Amino acid sequence: MSKDPQTLYAVEDGVAVITLSFPPMNALHPKVLGSLFDNVRRAHADPSAKAIVITGANGRFCAGFDINQFQDKSRSGGGIDMSINTAFVELVETGPKPTVAAIEKLALGGGCELALACNARVAAPGTIMGLPELTLGILPGFGGTQRLPRVVGLEKALSMILTSKPIKDPEALSLGLLDAVVPPRELLATARKLALDLASGARTRRFALQRTDRLPAFREALATLEFARAQTRRRAPNLTHPLLALDAAFAAAAALPTHGALVHVFFAQRSTKRVRGVTDVGLAPRGLRRLAVLGGGLMGSGIATASALAGIEVLLKEINQGFLDAGLARIRANLASGVKRGSLKQAAADAALARVTGTLTYDEFGSVDMVIEAAIEQVELKQRIFADLERVTRPACILATNTSTIDIKVVGAKTRSQDRIIGAHFFSPAHIMPLLEIVRSDVTSPQVILDTLDYGSRIKKTPVVVGNCTGFAVNRVFFPYSMAAAMLVDSGLDPYRVDAAVAAFGMPMGPFRLGDLVGLDVSLFVGKSYLEAFPERIYRSALVPLLNEAGRLGEKAKKGWYVFDDKRKARPDPALAEIVLESRKRSGLSGNAAFAAKLSDQDIAEFVFFPVINEACRVVAEGIVDKPADLDVATVMSMGFPAYRGGVVFYGDIVGADYVVRRLKQWATQYKAQAGFFEPCEYLLAAAKSGRKLSAGNATQSKI
Repeated sequence: MSKDPQTLYAVEDGVAVITLSFPPMNALHPKVLGSLFDNVRRAHADPSAKAIVITGANGRFCAGFDINQFQDKSRSGGGIDMSINTAFVELVETGPKPTVAAIEKLALGGGCELALACNARVAAPGTIMGLPELTLGILPGFGGTQRLPRVVGLEKALSMILTSKPIKDPEALSLGLLDAVVPPRELLATARKLALDLASGARTRRFALQRTDRLPAFREALATLEFARAQTRRRAPNLTHPLLALDAAFAAAAALPTHGALVHVFFAQRSTKRVRGVTDVGLAPRGLRRLAVLGGGLMGSGIATASALAGIEVLLKEINQGFLDAGLARIRANLASGVKRGSLKQAAADAALARVTGTLTYDEFGSVDMVIEAAIEQVELKQRIFADLERVTRPACILATNTSTIDIKVVGAKTRSQDRIIGAHFFSPAHIMPLLEIVRSDVTSPQVILDTLDYGSRIKKTPVVVGNCTGFAVNRVFFPYSMAAAMLVDSGLDPYRVDAAVAAFGMPMGPFRLGDLVGLDVSLFVGKSYLEAFPERIYRSALVPLLNEAGRLGEKAKKGWYVFDDKRKARPDPALAEIVLESRKRSGLSGNAAFAAKLSDQDIAEFVFFPVINEACRVVAEGIVDKPADLDVATVMSMGFPAYRGGVVFYGDIVGADYVVRRLKQWATQYKAQAGFFEPCEYLLAAAKSGRKLSAGNATQSKI
């Protein structure tokens, strides 16, 4: 079958069957839409056809509008305009002959809207339907905001549109979104019979846009919409396009920066698996059958859980029976939690647990394809472990470390196997967080990198390949984040005000609440590595050392920046004031109190994030990431940087490199003793001067 965007036309038993054909998902490319409308016109004019069935090729109906069109800068809104809506109304919904959608697997976005425009809908079991457009910063543009409430009711339609969550065929049938669910082999025959019944009058032809039977009374509808508006503002205060969805203003949503940012993240996430010199040199993944995990703590047990759920046999090693029992118990708890949440069936949890074997020795390590070390961050310990691993594993076995800070060449310094050593940096909790940072050195084998990329995909992570430096990509880019926040507190701002401003910017939590979550002893340990690696551009605050001295280590100690109850609920602590006051005395920043007091929430967010953008530019310029978009994906999926801002680098393009430089220079003047912390890097300065996008990369990039 042709891969060209098209539809196919055939008349069977008096019914014109029009088949969407654009592998693999039958997306509504503009050429598909043009062909669809041509063939619907043909069917209406064809005397041998009494009715029309619209279906999809290769067992799929339609995944929606072809989002690749959104990357075409020459087309406003990706080529979507009101002529498509008009054609849906005049040709599909109210044309001379009735239409029925025959749906398999999925009808999402524009595909769901096409089905809604048909006069009836039949599906095969396992079909999902929904309108996920808000995830791309747009809203349903083919009439879905008007038809869906009239078919399933206003409240359910609002829920589907505002949450972007699809529904499965049983629910769609119960709601009236589907007229029947039949086995795949009966799908077309059922759809043809239904279409002929509509044509003959044996069944009533219904027009979604004309229905009012599922709509509430006017005043009730207004109240429902206003409630949805208030809930949306509360849930997503920085987002405009969900509110526009309530007003059905597609063009306004498509013009927002949010749309460009979300589309950027969508495509960037799919491109992280393409790495120059690795995925383009003719290599094939060798496949991973058995994995060993060293360490059953929170991180190791999470890695083991994710791997076992992916069908991989896992060997969990610990140093004594007590630690091993605890690690296995954590895996059981992780799986039980998934079952309780409804994201995992009990049978799948049982099967995953059966794939995990505990051990206290290296006796079975000769049979594994990969080892992931998840021991504590001690260089000497890791070096001893890797020397042992070199001895007990096959030469083809990949040796990975989950370190978040230590140079992977240092980890493997006592081996002769540097080419098969790689970093597999998970983020906690490892079985839930979606990012896997794959750290390569200058001698890591491309085959090892490719196999680790394949492993990351198998365990349903988004893998991002990065270079080997202090903090790698994500943690390095964000080291100025907490330092800038500490500088504001030492200058006189309330730490809880800083956290609130950063959360209002769109982060899941502020830098101080994050510190409590990670552990302030961990923050102290990790912070020292940046003080040593980048002494010319750091800020040394006494805040974290003082908190450690006071035993305020965060959530695990039930007190840190905040105090915590037994349910981990955080609240501000007046007792923190004494520590803050002592740090301010040591900082020498009292002269900046008047400056800090005048800062708005936007000023605070920029003060915290613009040094992060600056460090991201250094990471891009040094080739620590294969492409700037990889860094955007990594910061969104690990730190929770808001996807609707496109990631750190893309956000820098939104606000403009010249503006970022201007602000950094202002703060360097304000904080003369800390000027190095704000000094714009050459990459950022060059972009500001030339007007080039930060996300464009440069010739010095891709050294990883």
